[in-house]
Order: sequence, then structure tokens, then C-alpha cells
Amino acid sequence: MRILGIELRRTAAPVLGVLAVLVMVGLLHWGPSMKNSTAWTRQWTTSAEFIRLTFLFVWPLALGAGGLQGLRDRRSGVEELFGSTPRPRAQRVAWTFGAVAVALTAGYAVVSAVGAVQVASATDYFHLGWLPVALVGVLALVGGAWLGMGVGRLAPSPLTPPALAVAGFALMVLGLEPAAGAFRWTLLLPSLPSPVTVFASVAWSVTAVQAVWFAGVAAAGFLLVALRRAWPGVLPLLMAGAVAVPLLPSAPEGVWTPDAAAAELVCHEGLCLTRAHEDERPALTGPAREALRALAKLPSPPTSVREVAAPVRPVDGRGPEPAEAVWVHLDEFTYFRRVPPTAEQVTAYLVAGAGTRSCYGQYVPAAGARELAARTVMTAWLTGRFEPLPMYRSWVSRETDGLAAEAWEHLRSLPGPDQAARVQAARDTQAACAGDALTTLMAGTT
Repeated sequence: MRILGIELRRTAAPVLGVLAVLVMVGLLHWGPSMKNSTAWTRQWTTSAEFIRLTFLFVWPLALGAGGLQGLRDRRSGVEELFGSTPRPRAQRVAWTFGAVAVALTAGYAVVSAVGAVQVASATDYFHLGWLPVALVGVLALVGGAWLGMGVGRLAPSPLTPPALAVAGFALMVLGLEPAAGAFRWTLLLPSLPSPVTVFASVAWSVTAVQAVWFAGVAAAGFLLVALRRAWPGVLPLLMAGAVAVPLLPSAPEGVWTPDAAAAELVCHEGLCLTRAHEDERPALTGPAREALRALAKLPSPPTSVREVAAPVRPVDGRGPEPAEAVWVHLDEFTYFRRVPPTAEQVTAYLVAGAGTRSCYGQYVPAAGARELAARTVMTAWLTGRFEPLPMYRSWVSRETDGLAAEAWEHLRSLPGPDQAARVQAARDTQAACAGDALTTLMAGTT
């Protein structure tokens, strides 16, 4: 341990550890990892995954810093002197490698602890599924630095460290949008795709294969420095790649596995929330109760509010949802934000569209104006106030306002029982995403 302490003082390992902490925390605090329910401070799984996402910048830094460390003996002019000693080279360099590993592991642990403190106060849903992702992250970060040290020894040039950093960053950027058929190769990179839902996590099989790969990377880096001949040091890298590549999934769908425990619904007094968001019950109980009271005006009103356990707004839109409940996706109206929405805002979202969600996906189609107009009219009938919906106003054309005004005037011209029947039928159509809710409201007009 005394030798390890000396190496920590002599090398740049502590500086590298501090830089890694600063870069990771900075990216996590000011980047997309602070948004929605997947924020790195809200759930254990997404916290570990977002920390791995910062490797887009941190891993090239570790690779370049390792290359700089690999030049130490050559720059100090002691390489031939150390090479003439009877002490095995592997035994001598092991302490230097250990110092780099300790510094980076400590830095990673600090960042994880910062996230863990905030996650523990944000959710009651705890599990250990995030731990393998974090451990592989440590192995990948240390392996990158060790590989840089090995390359620095092979190419002892002042240009090696910056070249390694640039090459590492280029690889990370290329992995963001892989070419057709090259997806599995991107999983050999240390970063992970940005999390899109708290109801899925990285598959254990992917994590295990990545562990094998990055262990091979670390071993190759060590052997490139420890062995007098360099070529045997490449063998662990080649062997790990030969094992890992065929076992990695060829499509993004194979990376993630559903987290059934996080998606499990817990119901109480008409409000059903997933276990991952069970801690939001005190804030949502009042708005849910008010929304159900407003919807009781319908002939067949919903009897519960139930959370949707799915990624926010699939590209192709949602499927049908049973009409006996109000289905809510907390990310669709950015419930999770720095300043939480008021109870009135939550209630307005639940009542919108007579307690139904939009059917379209991530992009509003040309026919989206008709759907929004129908949801606007249904909401106005329940609340008695004809006004635009609070969501997505900037995404649609002015056509929505004209369609909604025409349908609202037509609906108000009908007898009370007919109005209720039309709104109920339109709600059922909207809930099923089958047909045109506006046409249902305007039935009988020409």
C-alpha cells in the first residue's frame, strides 16, 4: 500500500480522477439527463445509464491521459535503466496501473454517490439491477486508461496522447448513428444509449458480454506495458472481441429488457401508479380525485386513473386503451420538472380530451388538427370553458381553432342528453384510437 501511495503522488492519476468527476457531473447537471422521469437523479437504473452516457467525453479523456502516463519512463529517461533490473517488469508497473485504477474508480464512485443521494430522496423503488451497469462502467473507464498506457508505451511520441483522445472521441461519435448492420459494434463502446423509460433496463446478457470485452481491453493495456514483446499483449483484446461480437444484439431492441417490477401498478382509492412512481401518490391523489369528479358528468364515466408504463409517445402512436379508466403518462406533460406542476395543472391534463390521451406519435400528423379539435370540445363540455388545450399548441396549425369552434357551436345546439351521448361516443372513439372523434361529435351535420 505504501508503494501505491507513492504512485498516486508521482502520477497524474489523481488529476485524471478529479477531471473525470468534473466532466461527468457537469454533463449530468446541464445535459438532457435532468429531464423527465428518466433524470439521473430520479431512478437507480437511469442514474447508472446516464453516467455511462457521459463516457462519450470522459472515456476519450481517460484514453488520452493513459497515453500520457505511458510515456512517463521514456520522458524521464529511465526506461533502459528499469529494463536492466532483475525485478519483473509486470511487478513494477502493476502499482502504476493500480494507481490509475484507484483514481478512476474513486471518481466514478463519487459521481455515483452524488446521484444516489438524490435518487434515494426521489423514489422509494430500490433494486440492485443498476449495479452491474455501474460496475461495467468502472471496468470500461479503467480499461480505456490502461489501453492508453499500453499504446503510449508502443508509440512513445508527444503526439500519442492527443491522438488517442481524438481517436477515442471519433469512435464515440461514430457510435451515435451506426451504419446499417453495424449496431452490435457500437456496444463495444463504453457509453450506453440515452435512457428513454424507467420501465426497462440494459439486458443482463449485454452487460455480461460487455464485461468480458472491457476486461480484455484492460488486460491488453496491461500486457502491452508489462511484457517485453508487445504482440502477445494484443491477444486478450482479440480474444475478447471474438467472444463478444457474436453475442451482442444486432438491433437496439435487444439491448433493453422490461422491468416488470418497476411497471407493476399499485392501486389505492382509484389511483393506480407504477412502483417506480409510487412516491408521487400524495401529489397526484387530489388531482386524480378532482378529475374523476369532473368526468362523472359523462353517461359512462371512468372509475380510476391509471399510469401508462411505456416510453413517452412511441413513434407510431399509441394503441387502444380501455375507456373505463383515465390513462396518464407522466412524461407527456412533463410532470417531472425542476418546478413541479400545480394541482390545477395536473387536473387540467387529466380532464383534457374527456380523460383520453392523444393517439398520434412523436410527430403531429396532418389529421392531428381534427383530433385536437375534438379533444378541445370534449374538455370544454366538461369544464364549461371553451379554451385551447394547454399542451402542444405550438405544434398545430390554426385549423384546429376553426374546427373546434364549429364543433363546439354544433354541440351546444343539441339537447342536453344528446350532448352527453355525443361526448361519450367521441370519448370512446378517442380512447380506442379507431375512427374520428370530431366526426362523432359532428354527426348529423353536413
